[in-house]
Amino acid sequence: MRLINVPFVIITCATLLGIVVGHYCSITLSSSILLFSISILVLTVVWWRSKKIFSKGYYFGFLTPLIFILFGIALIKIHDPKNNSNHYTNQIDSGVFLLNKVGVKFHIAERLKSTTYYDKYIVSLHILNQKFVEGNLLLRLPKDNTNGILEIGETYSFLGKITPIDKPLSPHQFDYKQHLSNQKIFHQATASTNLLIRHKDIQWSIFRIADQIRKDINQKLKKYSFNTRQLSIINALLLGQRQEITQETFNAYRDAGAIHILAVSGLHVGILLLIINWITSPLKFSRNGKHISVLLSIILLWCFAIIAGLSPSVLRAVTMFSFLTIGIQIQSKTSIYNSLCVSMFVLLCFNPSLLFSVGFQLSYLAVFSIVWIQPIMAKTFHPRFYITKKLWETFTVTFAAQLGLLPITLFYFHQFPGLFFISNLIIIPTLGLILGLGILVIALAYTTIPSQAIILIFKTSIDTMNNIVIWVSQQKSFLITDISFSWKTLITLSLVICTSITLFKKYQRRKIYWLVVSLNLFFTGLIIDKYIVDTKEELIIFHTNRNTVFGVLKNQKLNLYHKDSLSYQNHNFLLKNYLIQNKAKIDSTYTLKNIYRYKKHTIQIIDRSNIYSLKGLQPDILLLSGSPKIHLERIIRDVQPKQIIADGSNYKNYIDQWEKSCTTLNISFYRTDKKGAFLLKQ
Repeated sequence: MRLINVPFVIITCATLLGIVVGHYCSITLSSSILLFSISILVLTVVWWRSKKIFSKGYYFGFLTPLIFILFGIALIKIHDPKNNSNHYTNQIDSGVFLLNKVGVKFHIAERLKSTTYYDKYIVSLHILNQKFVEGNLLLRLPKDNTNGILEIGETYSFLGKITPIDKPLSPHQFDYKQHLSNQKIFHQATASTNLLIRHKDIQWSIFRIADQIRKDINQKLKKYSFNTRQLSIINALLLGQRQEITQETFNAYRDAGAIHILAVSGLHVGILLLIINWITSPLKFSRNGKHISVLLSIILLWCFAIIAGLSPSVLRAVTMFSFLTIGIQIQSKTSIYNSLCVSMFVLLCFNPSLLFSVGFQLSYLAVFSIVWIQPIMAKTFHPRFYITKKLWETFTVTFAAQLGLLPITLFYFHQFPGLFFISNLIIIPTLGLILGLGILVIALAYTTIPSQAIILIFKTSIDTMNNIVIWVSQQKSFLITDISFSWKTLITLSLVICTSITLFKKYQRRKIYWLVVSLNLFFTGLIIDKYIVDTKEELIIFHTNRNTVFGVLKNQKLNLYHKDSLSYQNHNFLLKNYLIQNKAKIDSTYTLKNIYRYKKHTIQIIDRSNIYSLKGLQPDILLLSGSPKIHLERIIRDVQPKQIIADGSNYKNYIDQWEKSCTTLNISFYRTDKKGAFLLKQ
């Protein structure tokens, strides 16, 4: 069996590197295309003068990575919608978005998971200020009892403001703005449902057809009296839609280490392919039956991918399994690594921004880890009995995936579920049963065939899976949380895992040296991170609505000062990530006073008491809190501060007026509602 096609792996890796470089560098589209064209021309000339270029490998080894790095750069620039002259950001001055209302016509492209206060959609623009435009926006509709779900493909218009998406206002919070920017969504609009004008024209696409199919399936399933949780699990497992999953259910699966079950990925598609192969197996005995079976399998896989919403994980899985199915049919002696690289390369050619999707990264890393690590683990033990053999296979697959994903999951999610193997050992073997029963139930929903027994088994299976996950997630002593993990630790731990696996696979003395080097780098990174957090000192004024909160961090302890006490939800939202990143804990909490001294700075808080002039006091920082009714220009003349700060406890119109006064008097003004938390380190 031929192993990895090394040149193609190099091509894929070089393209990935080019996409990353192109994403973060400011090179223009024309420059990237010019450089790529020149490199192709150079390669052509060299090949023409020496036709043995590829057999020698010297020029190939140097030029091919360079060419595909440039190809990756050009690829990300070509797919950047801002380089399209019809994109809305190029059609209208950005100041109009902030100051004036604009007329917008659009259709619904995607429905996102709702938040506490808003229903959210991705919309595709048609007309903006009477100009034909392209591009996507985030549409937020405030929740009320009259809100209905807007269907994909429906066309609407409204008059309102388009604003930039808010950046995180507290340190280390999830950057939703960057997340949407990676999907080429740069602005948002907020409108009430009653202000939307619906048009008769419908934008038909495969996404609308898939949405209508999902809607019809849900209507058919309702006659079987599935409860809300069961229906949300069915939508997640079989239809790829997680919008209705409650936060409680999501947290339970996350804490149990089974969150991948809720996202349709390679596991689900692989099981589905086995089911399809079993159903189509009789065709293989007929003339041309194998070809028909392969074609039918690929068609059904892509139909499932479309219905599941063409998410990055589904695209990756279906693309990879399509190549695998074709490879098996033509008896190609290629490795699964090549199939992974081919599927990744094809997907990124169509949408290079997928590389920055966390789901895409987790999906590919999980499959690569299983393919690489699981066979090595499986050889260490050979069970005699069928049941123990299957349990061992399931355990090795689960452990391999978790080991490969360990660095990136710690980096993104800061926790590790210690009992992941228990939930996966029980859930993964039964997932095939649930998927098979689900497909059968959906098929029976379109017939009049009695199916109460099957429905009961299906409901019981879902409830059993949920109960197991909930039980595992409640074993909090096995859940390691609040793990601080930097990008340096991510890289060095990945090196430790890779060198350990290669050494375990085949012992060689030089591999021990590589393992020792990677371990030294890992521990050095930990020591550097510990030194940074141990010596970090700062005063931070947080942004929070209708409250003033600031803290003093020293020796990994945070002393917290607040005007009003924080609720549990606000406490987590405001402080959790900040404490994790700094490996800190709250030492004490105090009620807010009016005067504080931090190092060389004197900080005075002016609130509604309007007390600002104190004998002998010369504050260099004024913190405005609670929308005090003051004459700021007079205060500036009397106190002469160097810095004025307005936090989220103030009315926005007050802050706007204060900012104008400070600009006039040339005094530094900082507003947390736009700039985020204020940090004072010296």
